[in-house]
Amino acid sequence: MRIFMFAPTDAHPLEIAGPLEVFAEANRSLNEAQAYRVTLIGETSAPIVCWPGLRVQPDAVIGAIAEEPDTLLVLGPQEVPEHPSPGLIAWIAQRSRNVRRYGAARTGAFLLGHAGLLSGRHVTTHWELVGDLARQFADAILDPDRVYTRDGPLFTSAGMSGCIDMALALVEEDHGNAVALAIARRLLVFMKRPGGQSQFSLQGASQSSLRTPIQQVHQWIRENPSADLSIDAVARRASMSRRNFARVFLTETGMTPATFVRETRLDVARRLLEETRMSTQAIAKTAGFKTADVMRRTFLKSTGTTPQQYRAQSRAPAPSQNDSST
Repeated sequence: MRIFMFAPTDAHPLEIAGPLEVFAEANRSLNEAQAYRVTLIGETSAPIVCWPGLRVQPDAVIGAIAEEPDTLLVLGPQEVPEHPSPGLIAWIAQRSRNVRRYGAARTGAFLLGHAGLLSGRHVTTHWELVGDLARQFADAILDPDRVYTRDGPLFTSAGMSGCIDMALALVEEDHGNAVALAIARRLLVFMKRPGGQSQFSLQGASQSSLRTPIQQVHQWIRENPSADLSIDAVARRASMSRRNFARVFLTETGMTPATFVRETRLDVARRLLEETRMSTQAIAKTAGFKTADVMRRTFLKSTGTTPQQYRAQSRAPAPSQNDSST
């Protein structure tokens, strides 16, 4: 399967390397060296000077490759591309007409917008850029906190590490959840399918608050998801007033304490559904949900699927006892 990956000068290197690694691992898992063939394309034949300085040699130039790909992935520069070249936009528009699917990472969504490919479509980008995207392309339907989105042939990701999630979703679409899940485990990343997950990832949230009381609270919540995690309880653990804790937590983490607790419990539940034979009642208790039904409603709201459906799609072993929460 041929994939064209366009990368401009000042692209983020992880947005190139992340999908390449996923597709290479897919080839390895499938024992097919050519299952995915990725061609890195630049505007010119000069090396792509990535942010913050890594140089990557493109395989081809936008106007000099005749083969039609199955998938077109458009990466963007570090900053919002205000005035992309007409030649590039025309190339993106033309190539997108003949591919099975096309998409973008982070600021690449702006390039798709200039090519007229976002109208009426659900789309995401990095949370810092959502306002810019909404102003420039008002006819796009923004999903501002998603790691990645899929709407028909269009897929978009928030960028950087979100590119890995997006690439895993594409592999899952092509070869099934078992292959994608095996790759995720090998790369030591979460499988956030189905339904995506908030951009404000738990790992990133904790890293943003090192050497503060909030960091200690993050760690304690992750280690004790079934504890009393009301805002009063966690504020006391940080030795802060409720009001000040909520304000500092939101500033440093980008989400409220309640959202962080919910996402933590969902992550614990997803892992247990994927990796254990525990019943959903036992998983709900371990993850800190009041009941299996509360966990089920939370799953539906967050991912659009039930715990049982998630487990089946992850191809985990069946529960070890009767499960009445279906």
